[in-house]
Amino acid sequence: MEQRLTRFKNTIKLAYKTKFYGAEMRKRNLKPEDFKSIDDLKKMPIISKKDIVKDFWAVIGDPKNVYKFHTTSGTSGTPTVVGFTYNDWDVYVEQNVRCLKLAGIDKNDIVYNSTPYGMFFAGFVVHDAAKALGAKIIPAGRLSTGKQHLDLMKLFNATVFIGIPQYLLKLGYYLQDNDKDPREYSLKKAYVLGEPLPESKRKKIEEMWDIDVRIGYGLSEVGAGAECEEKMGIHWPTDHILVEIINEDSSGKGELCYTTISKTGTLAIRFASGDHSRIIGKCACGRDSILIDYIEERLDDLTKIKGTLISPFTIESELFKINEIRNYLFVVDSNRGLDETRLYVELYSEMDRKLMTKIKSVISASTSINTTVKVIEKDLIPIIGRKGKRFIDLRKKNAYENVIRKFEKSV
Repeated sequence: MEQRLTRFKNTIKLAYKTKFYGAEMRKRNLKPEDFKSIDDLKKMPIISKKDIVKDFWAVIGDPKNVYKFHTTSGTSGTPTVVGFTYNDWDVYVEQNVRCLKLAGIDKNDIVYNSTPYGMFFAGFVVHDAAKALGAKIIPAGRLSTGKQHLDLMKLFNATVFIGIPQYLLKLGYYLQDNDKDPREYSLKKAYVLGEPLPESKRKKIEEMWDIDVRIGYGLSEVGAGAECEEKMGIHWPTDHILVEIINEDSSGKGELCYTTISKTGTLAIRFASGDHSRIIGKCACGRDSILIDYIEERLDDLTKIKGTLISPFTIESELFKINEIRNYLFVVDSNRGLDETRLYVELYSEMDRKLMTKIKSVISASTSINTTVKVIEKDLIPIIGRKGKRFIDLRKKNAYENVIRKFEKSV
C-alpha cells in the first residue's frame, strides 16, 4: 500500500508539469501537495481517449526520456499515440510476464507470437515478455497467409499460440477444410487478446485444437492483465494501475476508469476506457491481485437499432452456441430512413428448415428485431480489418462500406 501511495504521488507531480493535466489541476486550484492519499484521485477530472488524441505530447510526464512511440489499434476510430520511456517499457514487459505466467506459459514453451510487430505495440511487448520468461519465440506477426502460419507452427512444434482468437479459429477451419485435424498439432495452450471472447467461442476453439485457452486484456495507454487457471476474470496489476468503476449500474457494472502510477511517458489519469465491466474482488486461486470481470463490450460498440440497444458481444455469444455456424457477418443498414439488419452465415453442414428456424430464433432473441438471414458458401465472408470485424453499421460513415457493398452484391 505504501509503494502504491508513493507511486501515485510521484505520478501526480509529473502530471502537474504536463501541459494537459497541469492545466486541469490549475483550473481546480490543485497542487501536487493536495494529493495526500489515493482517495484524493477523485479531485482529478475524468478524461477520455479524445483528450489524449488532441495533443499526445501534452500528457507525457517525462518527454526528454521518451525513446519510442506506438499507436493503438484504432478500434474506436482515430489511433492514439502512446509515448514510452525506458521505464514504461520495463513496466509493460513486467506486466506481460505476469500475464504469460497466469496463462500457464513457462520457459519450456515454444511461443508462436502471431500479434503484429509494428506501430501496434502488442507484438513487441509480448515478444519481450516471452524472452524475459526464458521461452523460445517464433516472431510470426508479419506473415500474410494462414498456410504460412500453420507451416511455421508445425516446423517449430509450437506449444503456445498468442494472438486474436478469431484467427486461431480460422486456422482450425482451414485445416479441417483440407482434411487435417488441428489436434495433431503440438499446441497445448493459447493466450488470446485483442477482442472479447464469448464462452461459446472459447469452447469451440478449445475443442477444435484440444488446448487450454486463456484470455488477456489490455490497453496501449494503460497496461495489461490476464486470467488464470480458474478462469474467473482478469487479474489486474493494481501496484501499477489503479482502477475505478464510473457510472455504475445496479449490477455493479460500469465503465472501467484507469490511472497509471508507475509510468513516466504517456500518463493516463482517470482515463475512461470505454470498456464495460465490474470489479469482482479476489480469485479462488489465492493470488493477491484483484479481478476485473470479463470485458464483454465497449460502450461505444453498443448500437441502437429500431430504438433497441444491441450488443455485438451478445450476438456473437449466442450465434457461436450453434455448433453448425463457423462464421457470420451482421450488417446494419438504412433503407429509405428505416433501420434494416442482415445476417450472413457460413455453416459446417447443409442447411435445413430446422437449422434456419434455430438461427432466426437466436438472432431474434439477441436483438428483439426482425433480421434477414442468408446462408452462404464457406470463406465468402471478407476479412474486415485486422481483427476480422463481424458487426458492421453502414448507417454512419464506415471505412469498410465498399467492401461490404461488394460482398453483398456478390452473394
